[in-house]
Amino acid sequence: MGSFLIALITFIRIVFEYIIYQYEKVGNKENPVYKAFKCVARCILWCLDQYVKFITKNAYIQIALHSENFCKSAWNSFCLIIRHAGRFGSAGMIGWIMMILGKGTIMGASAALTFIYIREGYPDVTQPLIGTLIVAAVAYLVASLFLSIFTFSCTAILHSFILAEDQQCKIPAPASLQPFLDYNDNENAKKEKNEDAAPAAEEPAPAAVE
Repeated sequence: MGSFLIALITFIRIVFEYIIYQYEKVGNKENPVYKAFKCVARCILWCLDQYVKFITKNAYIQIALHSENFCKSAWNSFCLIIRHAGRFGSAGMIGWIMMILGKGTIMGASAALTFIYIREGYPDVTQPLIGTLIVAAVAYLVASLFLSIFTFSCTAILHSFILAEDQQCKIPAPASLQPFLDYNDNENAKKEKNEDAAPAAEEPAPAAVE
């Protein structure tokens, strides 16, 4: 279902671009109304495509956690993201920074090693930059594939952590996340203690026995 939705929106975007291309061949592409409509339509379709991809990715994680159908998992993931927007926003920003650093490091290291290898091993090569650029492009593609798995795994861990937090699961957690679970357990214990103490304080004192 998720793959079908992504393919459907991609198909709609391709058809839209084809219509725009055909219109600009015979019509007035400098018309300000047409230019405004084209920009707005492209923006809406791009936002819809990004939204569906984002929700689909999180829906797959919910399917793995709860074994429910796609539509219900997509709705649960949407509600979960709305409730914990700050956490998902922080995780997305950190993941994006790590992706940039990882791709840059892998691509830069591969290009530097290739350049040094060509210069030292094949001194007859007059243009070592050509081979270096090819290796850098391949390294970027490989890094993108592997680091996309890393970002997906981070999102799955965040889903699992929030599930354990909401359901108060007594499961072993990583040492870096355990203080957050302990904090929430202590807060819940304090609330339960206060709720239990409140009715007891309202009970009238027993009459003194003469």
